[in-house]
Amino acid sequence: MLSTRIANSATALEIWTALYIPYTICKYTKMQNAVKEHTRIEPVRKRLVTELIIDRLIPAIASGSLPPGYRLVEDELASELGVSRVPVREAIRELSLQGILCAVPGRGWRISPFDDRQIEEVCSVRIALETAMLTDAMLKYRSDLVHCAELDEALEAIRKSASDSNVEGLRNADVNFHRTAIAVSRNSLGMRIWEGISRQVVIIFGLEIQRGPDFDAVVAQHENLRRFLAEGDPARLSGVLHEHITGRLCRTPAPPATNEKS
Repeated sequence: MLSTRIANSATALEIWTALYIPYTICKYTKMQNAVKEHTRIEPVRKRLVTELIIDRLIPAIASGSLPPGYRLVEDELASELGVSRVPVREAIRELSLQGILCAVPGRGWRISPFDDRQIEEVCSVRIALETAMLTDAMLKYRSDLVHCAELDEALEAIRKSASDSNVEGLRNADVNFHRTAIAVSRNSLGMRIWEGISRQVVIIFGLEIQRGPDFDAVVAQHENLRRFLAEGDPARLSGVLHEHITGRLCRTPAPPATNEKS
């Protein structure tokens, strides 16, 4: 009898387990889905304010509103942006690591000069990096037309911004064209390094186009580069990129700005 009861108990346990566990999993899954339904809006991250501050500063520097040499004061910047000093300090630290701001002993921070030396340093790194990445990408452009379509979309954004005489849109479209072009290489390390200088690229292009906007020339440059990536000789890539990136650079930078209080 005891063995029969044990056998019956074991059978009951197996039945209970077979029914309850799937029920529990199903219930848990529904709970998880319900939580996701209520969190479709991404929670505010601690870095969000810092990123927003940077997103305000970069266009202001690229447009010349905050010119090279301009002194940034934490308190004034925080007040103007309506934020606390902490995210302003974090934004300044990040931009200084990227070479966009430079420390002045006893005077806080200034916008970097973006003079010939700085421009040449950024361009030389960019040319070397894009040459390496686009060498791989060119093979893919010729084997899969999908990649060409993505590049054509980026080129169309340049055309539209130029047609609208939208300088800010053109700055962003220019950088996005190059980002799209090199992303095809699937070189994750190269992309991280490139993104590290991309803000300087935006500023250099912005200051250049601000001094002498030639929208048609910018469009033509990118159309030529698009054509070369699909049809050109990879052995000539470095020279083509050098001409594309440095061909229109103005070598007489504006004098450093000063906003010192007397």
